[in-house]
Amino acid sequence: MIATIILFNAAVFLLSILVLWKRRKHFKLLEKGGIPTPAPHWLTGHLDDVTYSPEKKCMVQRKHEWLQKYGNVVGYYNGGFPRILVADLDMLRDILIKDAHNFVNRPVVVSQSKMLVALRDQHWKDVRKIMSPVFSTAKMKKMMPLMSGCVEVLLQKCHQLASSGQEFDIYVTLQCLTMDVIDRCAITLGLQCINNPENEILENFRKLFNRPPSLVTRLMHTFPSLLTLISASMRLAGAGVHRQKNVIVEHLRVVVKERRERGGHGGVEKSIDALQMLIDASCNEQQDSGKTTLSEQEVVDNAFLFLAAGFETTSNALAYVAYLLALHPDVQEQVFEEVSQVVQAEGGLTYEALAKLVYTEAVAMEAMRIYPPVTGFVLRETAREWTYGGYTFPAKSEVEVPVWSIHNDPTLYPEPQVFKPERFLPEEKKSRHPMSFLAFGTGPRNCLGIRFAMMEIKLTLGTIVQHFRFKTCSRTEVPLPLVTRGALTHPRDGVWLTLEAR
Repeated sequence: MIATIILFNAAVFLLSILVLWKRRKHFKLLEKGGIPTPAPHWLTGHLDDVTYSPEKKCMVQRKHEWLQKYGNVVGYYNGGFPRILVADLDMLRDILIKDAHNFVNRPVVVSQSKMLVALRDQHWKDVRKIMSPVFSTAKMKKMMPLMSGCVEVLLQKCHQLASSGQEFDIYVTLQCLTMDVIDRCAITLGLQCINNPENEILENFRKLFNRPPSLVTRLMHTFPSLLTLISASMRLAGAGVHRQKNVIVEHLRVVVKERRERGGHGGVEKSIDALQMLIDASCNEQQDSGKTTLSEQEVVDNAFLFLAAGFETTSNALAYVAYLLALHPDVQEQVFEEVSQVVQAEGGLTYEALAKLVYTEAVAMEAMRIYPPVTGFVLRETAREWTYGGYTFPAKSEVEVPVWSIHNDPTLYPEPQVFKPERFLPEEKKSRHPMSFLAFGTGPRNCLGIRFAMMEIKLTLGTIVQHFRFKTCSRTEVPLPLVTRGALTHPRDGVWLTLEAR
């Protein structure tokens, strides 16, 4: 027994020495390319610095400090993954646009996922080509009445809230709206979250986005070679994040099966039903024609992606806009005046009318500059070694765009914490570097639903301000506490406001 214990301890010791030796060599990789890097932990690199913890500084702030200390290009090790923060706008233009062929892939986010954001190389291009028509001008115009219907239900809720004078978390209310909108316009599950805020699908998405990184996530980042094994094990066990996702995915599988069996499309005009478009792209006729086809998993995973992307990012953005308008009643009145003039001229908030809400759009853009909803998802992977100036990016290294830091750079935006919608009026926008605003990313792998999101934000904002004023209340926090648990930055404790009828 004693001999066994001695041998076991010796084996552990030798394995630790081997891991340490390999990691010391690995953690010199970025510095060899001329990329300054803070001193890493011998095993986990900088994982503790960039992983959420209630006791620690917000991770976007930590990265911002590195950029201020080391310059606009900083390396760090996300566990075993070498990653480079790039805030140099000219370099970013090359990475995201000019040399996009060398940065076509995102780093692996979810092992074995078939969502568009996780697909790579030609497979990604083929599936993106299938999904892009969902947001064409013609389809967006047809979605407008569906979106307006959801906003009208929200308006009824607003009347109840205003008449009661109660303080409420508008962030939670807007989550219900954005889930209803993406469901009604793309998937047709009939969720009706505004009137049913405890809907099972909505609750599981909330849990997904509010979960802190687990020990399993840390293990996958620390030991990249085990990524597939650990992810598969957790999926089979139904643990952690997979539990919430599985509830949603299984619901989608049932809906897809029902659609196939009845040959229908959920009561929505087929030409604008995104789920039916995914199903059609997996049918036998597509296979016979030689066109790109989707597997069953790709249909379900990308239906899940439509819901996830359309739900959280837009509700974040709308909540930030409402918060800033409540703090700046003069700006809110300018939005009201513009909306009133456009509605009178156009006979309502039509699709064409939304394009004329220039100042309203500037307000939304400035809100997303101060509070970018997505702060850690503009990522790329270097396919081959890449050199720019005095820097060499190793092949398979990850590039991260520090959106929060760029949006809060005083050399780009003087007094960055001051709310100035005029920054995004057409003439002033032209004077800035095209990489200075990256709330939706840019280049070939930018956000697929940019126009859909902006249409929803302007329609919702324009509808509400015609009837109500956003007002601060006793629970409104200034400044607004934020939390970043992963790729998104959220209001930590919600956004508490009241509504006042006009």
